[in-house]
Formats: sequence, C-alpha cells, structure tokens
Amino acid sequence: MSIVDPLPSDTLPQSCSVSMLIIFAVNACVLTVIELGISRDSSVALALRDPPGDSKKKKMAKPLTPTLRSIRDLCREIGWFSAVMGVAWLAEFHPVFPHSQKVWDRDLYWFLCLILMVFAFRDVKTLKEHQRDVLNREQSEEWKGWMQFMFLLYHYYKAEEVYNSIRVMITCYVWMTGFGNFSFFYIKQDFGLVRVLQMLWRLNFLVVVLCMVMGNTYVLYYICPLHTFFFLMVYVSMRIMPSLNHSQWGIKAKLLVLGVAIFIVWDLPGLCGFKFTFGAFLPTTPVIGATGGTLWEWYFRTTLDHWSTYLGMIFALNFPMMQLWFTKVEALPPARHILVKGVAAVLLSGVGLYWTYYYLSLPKLDYNQSNPYMAFVPLLVYVYLRNMTPWLRSVYLGPLHSIGKTTLETYLMQHHIWLTSNAKTLVTIIPGYPKLNFVLASILFVVLSQELYRLTMTLRGMLMPDDKKRCVTNLGIIGATLFGSWAVATIIVAASTGERETFKEGNFTFMLTVVVVGLTIGVLAWIKRAVSTSSRVTSGDSSGHDSDQEQSVKLLSGGGGDGGSAGTA
Repeated sequence: MSIVDPLPSDTLPQSCSVSMLIIFAVNACVLTVIELGISRDSSVALALRDPPGDSKKKKMAKPLTPTLRSIRDLCREIGWFSAVMGVAWLAEFHPVFPHSQKVWDRDLYWFLCLILMVFAFRDVKTLKEHQRDVLNREQSEEWKGWMQFMFLLYHYYKAEEVYNSIRVMITCYVWMTGFGNFSFFYIKQDFGLVRVLQMLWRLNFLVVVLCMVMGNTYVLYYICPLHTFFFLMVYVSMRIMPSLNHSQWGIKAKLLVLGVAIFIVWDLPGLCGFKFTFGAFLPTTPVIGATGGTLWEWYFRTTLDHWSTYLGMIFALNFPMMQLWFTKVEALPPARHILVKGVAAVLLSGVGLYWTYYYLSLPKLDYNQSNPYMAFVPLLVYVYLRNMTPWLRSVYLGPLHSIGKTTLETYLMQHHIWLTSNAKTLVTIIPGYPKLNFVLASILFVVLSQELYRLTMTLRGMLMPDDKKRCVTNLGIIGATLFGSWAVATIIVAASTGERETFKEGNFTFMLTVVVVGLTIGVLAWIKRAVSTSSRVTSGDSSGHDSDQEQSVKLLSGGGGDGGSAGTA
C-alpha cells in the first residue's frame, strides 16, 4: 500500500499528517547523524557518558540545554515517541489483518473485572504515616485505575448495558478535576503561567499530536477538551481576586457567582446561554467525532458533567472539615467510634441504594438527564466507605494505582492501538482467536501507553521547565516548528495534486525527501552553532582539556579524529 493511502481527502488533515511525518523524519535523520558520530569518536562518546549515579529517569527530567548530550536525549525521546505514533498509524491504516467487529460478552466482561480485582488484592501496598490522609493521592490513582479498566472494557466489548455506570465514572473523573485543582490553588496559591502551561501540556500534548498524525478533530477525543475546559474554569475562578480565596465570605461569594454562571450557560431553557457562550466559535457542520456538529457535541459532553467540577470545588473547600470530623470521631472511645461511623455508613448506603434503584436503572437517555444532578450521590458514598477506617486510608492496590497513572494515555491510544477506526472496531493480531487476540493486543496497548506516559512527562520536564522565560521560549519554538512544518506540508500536498485533483505519489515522495534532507542539514547547522556558542560561554574557566561542548563542536564540525567523516555525513 502507498504511504499516502490513508490521508484524508481534505487538504487540512493531509497537511497535518504530512507535517508530523516531516518532523519525525528530520528528527530521525538528526539523531542518526549524532549517534553515528558519537559511536565513531571515542573521546566524544566518553564525554557524553552519563555521570555515575545519574539515573536515566533523573537525567531525562532535566531541562533542555544547548549541549550535545541534552539535544541527543531530546532527539532520542522524540524518536521513541514517533515510533509509537508509527505503530498507531500502521494499526489504524495499514493493519496486517482486517479490523474485527466488537462482540458483547457479559460473562467475559465481568470475569475480566473479577480477575483484575483478585490480581490487584495480591499487591496491597501500605502508605507511610504522613501520607494517610482522607482521599490521598495514591488512593485517588487507585480509584481512577479500576474505573479506567471498566471504562476501557466498556469500549472494547461495546457493553451498552453498563453505560449508566460508566457515565458515573466519567463524572468522578471530572469531579476530581475540580477537587484536585481547587485544592492546589487554594493551598499553594501558585497562579503562575508555568503551572498552567505544564498542566495544559499534560492534558493536550499527546492529543494534539494524535489529531495531526491521524487527521482527526480535537472533539473526537472529548475527554481532553473536557478536562482542559474545566481546569481553566477552576484556574480563572481562583485567579480572579485571589485575596478573597481565604476570606470567610469571599470564596463563598466567588463560588456563588460561578454557580450562577454555570446555571445560565447550561440550565437556561432553549440553550440560549450555551449558544451565546460557545456558538460564535464552534461550528455546526458535521466533522469527524461530531456528526451533529462541534457545537452540539460540545453541548452534549459538557452538559452531562457541567456541575461535576463545581461540586468538586465545593467538596475541596469543605475538605478540612471532613478530615477534622474523622479525627474527632476516631478519638472517641471504640464503642462510640464504631457507632458513629456505622450510623453514617448505613445512612449513606441507604441513599446510595435509593439512587441505584431509581436512577441507575433508568434507560440511557433518561439517565443522561439526571446525571449532572444526581451522579454525585454514589461518588460521595464511595469516598466515605473507602476512607471509613484508618487502615483503609493506609493501603492501596498497586496494579490499580499503576493503571490510574496512565488513564490519559490509555484513553487516547485505545482509539488506534487496542481499538481501531476511532474506537469503532478492534485491532486484529491473530484472526479467528478473539480471546488470544485480546490478550496480545492488550499487552501491546498497555506497554505503549506506559511508554507514552513516560515520554510525555520526560518531554514536559525538558521543554516545560520550572522557569517562565525558558518555558515560554520553548513553547514558541514548538509552535513555530509545528506551523512551519504544516506550511511546508501544505505546499507539498498542493504541489503533489494534479489538475484532476489526483494525488501523485512520485511527486510527493521526491519533494518530501528534498524537504527532509534540507531541514536536516539546517537543524544540524543550528545545533552546531548553539553548542559552539554554549561552549565559548562555559569553557572560559577550563584549561588543558576539552569540555563536553567543545568535543561536541568538533564532532559536528567533522573534526575529532576518526569521527570526522561521520560528523559531516
């Protein structure tokens, strides 16, 4: 099959896909030249060796600097990232075997959930004394882990009969956005640009690349815009007049204003508030992931959870009172302690059973109407029961915690590696053996998702450091790179399309090769200049021995003994 077969017919998705191909290809060429030069020059290889005790994880978290070691590490990570994107692209557009159809199997669905829980309970981890807060971080990751497992299986087996339960789990995720970010801004009082950019990177880096590689729309991966929007809602609410955040009535007044705004946007009849807020910049034409138009899709997704983040913020504001209640009750004599907590558990469980009987059993469309207003009931029941005793707060299940750390990556990559056709079909590795195929596809899916989590966090540490100037500068370079590659890709796609609007692969391949070679030479020249400038700055205090940067300049200039020919290749 041709490399251009899967490119969408529209010019914009074509250009986006080709632009990422250009970036990945140039990075591969630059990395190849650097690695070949290093392997042929022992002095440079010795200079670039990792210092003793400098683990890979720690080293890769360092911000990017104009040294050959740092640039090489960045190219390596981008290389790994492009390899994973290549696997996803092949699985989506050039599978070895045709994609399979989803088949609902109730018995297998619940069997796999049971197997996971049995496996998870074999690895119970204990927290240190100072980590045993109510709803602590490890417990939150565990919570996200078991919900994500059921959410993924729901998609894999098209388990429509558990839709209402999955809907509650998504509400829990959005609720955590309000709870976690409100707690951070309330306690840390850090409203700096760096914090915002780092959070936006975590939420959107992978999805933006996926949109460009696969030619998809942002709204298709709706979880990312959903969490991004509600994160920004929390940030703006706390950032405006921050002096009121710790006053007795100021924060309550701000939450009241926010609640009124949410009501106006989502709960006024006729969608007048929503259309006024979003109608100006969200189109109504059908696109991938929004057959009814982006405006309607965004209304549907946000309406289901438009109160969830807000309720998480209110919970976070009153969270100290909840912790104090637990502390006082646990200081009571054992009999009274058990009685008080037992009564509270019975009352909450009764409310939960009422919700289960009257709401969870509703048909899908009817349940969707109640979800924004009633889904917090099972959420609060779970939070209380999970934290009811000091021992429950002191332990968490390791496997579920691991799944919870990579929820974003597993959500996104399920569309193209585990599932395919934007989560409508299944990837096929072994045709005719659905259970064996499930196991092998799941292994590949989990391994690549964990690697993408590592790459996302590593690249964030390198490109979005805790320095405002460097963070903004790097973001500008990234934006310019993406825009530049997109502009070049647009020209290539336009020039490769004939008068009859037919795509000519020969023209495309030739022009792509010329562009990649030219950009590779330009990037290597820029690296040489950057490293040379850094070398002159840092070598002022050294004498008699070549520094890392100086030997790097020799390598890129073609000097340094046997490595010269490799450096100029």
